[in-house]
Amino acid sequence: MTEIHFDHIKVRDLREFAERVLGSAQPGQFIPITMQRALAHANNPYAAKDDVALLVAVDEDDDIVGFFGILPLLLRHGEELFKVHWFTTWSVSSKVRGAGVGAQLMAEALSLKQDYLIVGSVHARRVCRKNDFWERAPLRYYWLDATGMGHLNPLVWLRRVLRKVVHRLHLKREVPLKTKWTKRVDGWFAPWMKKMVYGLVSGPRDSLLAGIHYEEVTRLRALPTTPGLRPQVELYRGVDAINWMLQYPWIVDEGQSVTEEMQYYFTDTRPLYRVFGVEISSPQGEYLGFVAFSISRKSKDSVILKMMDYQFSRPEDQRYALALAIQYGRQYAADTIELPHEMAQYVRPHWLGKLLLHQKERIYQCMPKAEDSPLAHAWEDLAFKLVDGDMAFS
Repeated sequence: MTEIHFDHIKVRDLREFAERVLGSAQPGQFIPITMQRALAHANNPYAAKDDVALLVAVDEDDDIVGFFGILPLLLRHGEELFKVHWFTTWSVSSKVRGAGVGAQLMAEALSLKQDYLIVGSVHARRVCRKNDFWERAPLRYYWLDATGMGHLNPLVWLRRVLRKVVHRLHLKREVPLKTKWTKRVDGWFAPWMKKMVYGLVSGPRDSLLAGIHYEEVTRLRALPTTPGLRPQVELYRGVDAINWMLQYPWIVDEGQSVTEEMQYYFTDTRPLYRVFGVEISSPQGEYLGFVAFSISRKSKDSVILKMMDYQFSRPEDQRYALALAIQYGRQYAADTIELPHEMAQYVRPHWLGKLLLHQKERIYQCMPKAEDSPLAHAWEDLAFKLVDGDMAFS
């Protein structure tokens, strides 16, 4: 059995650790962190310098063979704030895959006796369930399909009918909805459909934006807290955390990362990646609120706009956030706009919204450090948001 020891890299040592490891790494080598992630974690406004931010598994040859990322953040319960921790990255080198190193990393993390949360892959959820993590009903959110092809591709219709026939006949055959042919049809029709969809949904929202002033900024200003607009229990994310996200993205454009040719399990570059904040004011100069977006191209055929954060003094001003999302979606020719569930109310009643909106789910799990810990007390009442934990950086 492979002998493993674990190094605990604290927030204050992250940058130096990353510079040392990456400075000696070769192309294709397994690495535990990118420089952009190291800088971001090191500047986390909710982390203490002694917080452990990264667990590194090292074998008898002194090779790094696994890592486990930990992101400190704050839980707000009423007016009280408590430190909790989010699992962000978890990977094992092919050199030791199957030797139980991933399970040892989880055990090492749990030995720190901290309140933990995670939203992860199917495999990660399976491992967390084996470790008796608690689980909540999924968070629902929406994708607005600006191409319309999710519901309007005729080959997808045909394959849905075929699936129902196969199911009713009790045939043991899986009929995939997406094939190379449905994707080819998408490629033919999506650009034309996108122009039509944005033309239909933009008109009334263009007139809405004409009545306000909005501008992109490098740092967002805080708004005064409005009683009743915040949930009683949430993962706290003040404007300082949003500005931190804007200043220290984990993903950069292709050609800008020193780790691009190295073996890092998680994405560190994309053909297009940008995060930006937009402040909104009335014509009289009254500051109404802000929205933060990310725009990402994961492949040459897919552009995704995400509404990351927003805050307004008045609930009725939230409609400006959706109007801006559609404006930027059109500007970047986004195929998909990812929206919090509360934004769907502005789209769903319209017949076109029913065609374009696709409901998604995200499953959260937690492991409280004790039965009476702050997270244990808050778990059932915790109101999750689309950008909780490390989602704002992805």
